[in-house]
Amino acid sequence: MQVYLGEEGHEIMELVGTGSELNIIPEDSEIKAGLTTRCLIMNLRGIGGHCTSIVGLAQFNPITLVTGEERDIHLFVAIGAVHTVLGRPFLAYNNIRLDFSQQKGEIFSYIKPDGRRLCLPICSPQKVGWREGPPAGMETCAISKLEYLKELPKENESWPKNQDNFVENSHQVFDSEEVKDSKDKGKIHEE
Repeated sequence: MQVYLGEEGHEIMELVGTGSELNIIPEDSEIKAGLTTRCLIMNLRGIGGHCTSIVGLAQFNPITLVTGEERDIHLFVAIGAVHTVLGRPFLAYNNIRLDFSQQKGEIFSYIKPDGRRLCLPICSPQKVGWREGPPAGMETCAISKLEYLKELPKENESWPKNQDNFVENSHQVFDSEEVKDSKDKGKIHEE
């Protein structure tokens, strides 16, 4: 579905899905749309077993639907080859339904301020690219907070204020009593 995101109305094609627990946007689209984000590092595992690295959260951003109506959205910023997804949080917050029929495809519907329900077809079985199977070519990935922060320019607001200590301490190995006997490994020792 085509939407316009951010203050400047950056045009973007979004997937709409009731299966997604998050609203997701790729990092390059987030930059193009000029969204304000805060740093948030985590890895998500999708239903197909693939992993997506989340590196930020863009909150309270305006999104304009093709009908011209503006809504608010929170988007998790992902790196890698991901699509922009409007998930359950957006649908529930805005009282939007997805209806599906084998003949008409997928229909995006919501109640307008005047009380009428507006229905927009967003995916049709007659269009090229209609698939009922899972996506092909899934990759697995993982990113650590340290790996991501090392790639950021140091003047970036997302970088921790104690950035030098953070990087130095992340590689530090603390000495501890080593368990010499392999049968004791994994047991808790009290002193």
